[in-house]
Amino acid sequence: MNTLDTVPTQKAAAHHAAYIPTPPSDQFKRAVKLHQQGDLAMAEFMYRQILREEPDYMEVTYLLGLIANQTGRPTEAVERINKYLDVRPDDAQAISILGLCYFDLEDHANAVTMFARSLEMNPGVVHTMQNLAKAQFKLEDYAGARETHENVLAILGQDVEAFIGIGLCNRELRNYEAALAVIEHAIIAEPRRAESHFFYGNVLRDVKDFQGAIDAYGTAITLNPNYLEAYANCASTLKDLGMVTEAMAFYDSALMIDPTHAEANYNRALLLLNSMKLEEGWHLYERRLDSDTSIRKFLGGQRLQLAPDWYGYGHPESLLVIGEQGLGDQIFFAGMLSDLAKQLPNATVCVEPRLVPLFKRSMPTLNFIRPDQINETQFDAQIYLGSLGKLYRPNTESLSAIQSRYLLADMNRTNELRAKLKQSEKLICGISWNSKNADNGEGKSLTLEALMPVLQLPGFEFVDLQYGDTAEERDQLTKNHGIDIRHIDDVDNHHDLDGLAALIDACDIVVTVSNTTAHLAAALGKPVIVMLPNNDALFWYWHRDSHTTPWYPSARLFRRSDSGRWEDVIDTVALTLAGIQ
Repeated sequence: MNTLDTVPTQKAAAHHAAYIPTPPSDQFKRAVKLHQQGDLAMAEFMYRQILREEPDYMEVTYLLGLIANQTGRPTEAVERINKYLDVRPDDAQAISILGLCYFDLEDHANAVTMFARSLEMNPGVVHTMQNLAKAQFKLEDYAGARETHENVLAILGQDVEAFIGIGLCNRELRNYEAALAVIEHAIIAEPRRAESHFFYGNVLRDVKDFQGAIDAYGTAITLNPNYLEAYANCASTLKDLGMVTEAMAFYDSALMIDPTHAEANYNRALLLLNSMKLEEGWHLYERRLDSDTSIRKFLGGQRLQLAPDWYGYGHPESLLVIGEQGLGDQIFFAGMLSDLAKQLPNATVCVEPRLVPLFKRSMPTLNFIRPDQINETQFDAQIYLGSLGKLYRPNTESLSAIQSRYLLADMNRTNELRAKLKQSEKLICGISWNSKNADNGEGKSLTLEALMPVLQLPGFEFVDLQYGDTAEERDQLTKNHGIDIRHIDDVDNHHDLDGLAALIDACDIVVTVSNTTAHLAAALGKPVIVMLPNNDALFWYWHRDSHTTPWYPSARLFRRSDSGRWEDVIDTVALTLAGIQ
């Protein structure tokens, strides 16, 4: 868990249960008393009896809505409270309760509207302001949520919830220094509150202070020995430091608290796969289908269930394979589609649209579609792309089936680009130096300027394979060092991945960081040097200690040192390239 517990406060509900209209009947008084005492079932029974006799008794309608909300029936609660508000539109507390109902329904936009409307009628009600901030946070209005929390502080002077809320908003806004400072206020105000230390650890992890994060998680666990999320996040931080044994122990501790915890199981799977414990790793890897972290990366940002799941048995007439995660992952798992094609040659595979032309050429018996075409056909069975590993790479012996080249570029386009590039005896070296991954791209990226030891090698013609606008960096390199990086305007390296594949295929060798270019080059069987971070931001299939990976036979891996500096990696790459001229 990386965000504040966003269950809104129910203070308004408790207050409203005490409301007695004038003149109340004795039966109504008894029902309200039972409601106040927490006997919701009997209170509801009596409210319903009253309403059968007096259908227009709006206060009873409201209180039934309140009980519906308290007993996990938010849809019914919305209906009843709205009916009450049609008659009593100025009841600010009822409007606030309606906001809670919408929040429970995950209709955060309406929740914000209701909380704001309640505050317009009755300004300064702290619990309503706190609920508004939580709904704003859910809507990713982090600046608005921060302002609301600050308004709470202006009233209370000091409030741990507000401190934490402001800190989490600052974290989402990437203002890490301010986030740390305000969460420190929360810790000082209430030092034995485990959540404050947990959130503090999350921000420290964001700024790569991994040891500080581990210490903060340790404090949270000391204060709350059953703090599952603290164990899980501490494990992930240890994983980032390459402390595999220790990370496993903390994941195990998390799973002792909740064996079904999706994130802990998923991350433990990644450690197992990284260590080549494939059978156990693939089994746990299925838990990614329940992991919020993984689901956000699915096509459309949601888990689709369009047909019964397929587990590799039998021969469904129409199988749908659903792509997931990023471009690089889809290219990686596409290496197993040739195995699927042997078993079910007419299967349909839904992938990122930019991959469709390249995949169609490479695996012609399979039917590749875009996500916007996924509802055009009914299917007998479905499987997610990442689940092919469990079927076709179940153990280390099965790795012998891996093909060095399983994607095929457009040869006509490759030949045209090769003719355009090959103007001397120099080797053509494609380069890519940046990752746009929102979660960890920064840790995998470097600057074009940093590649100077490579770019100064005399026997190479360097070609821009980097996606995105690189003109400014290339112009600055020419201005400062007189080095020209060839850029092919005919190929859009970001949108035209089929063209990028042809451009990569036209090169003699590729040097890249861990990004889509690395996957494309390796899947095309092109000799590729991949410059990798040491631990954090390192994906499992690049492993940790080897200069090769069985998943991509044509790739050579060079890793950043523990210091986090790229210089040693770049110097080693330069020496390696110099040796093949």
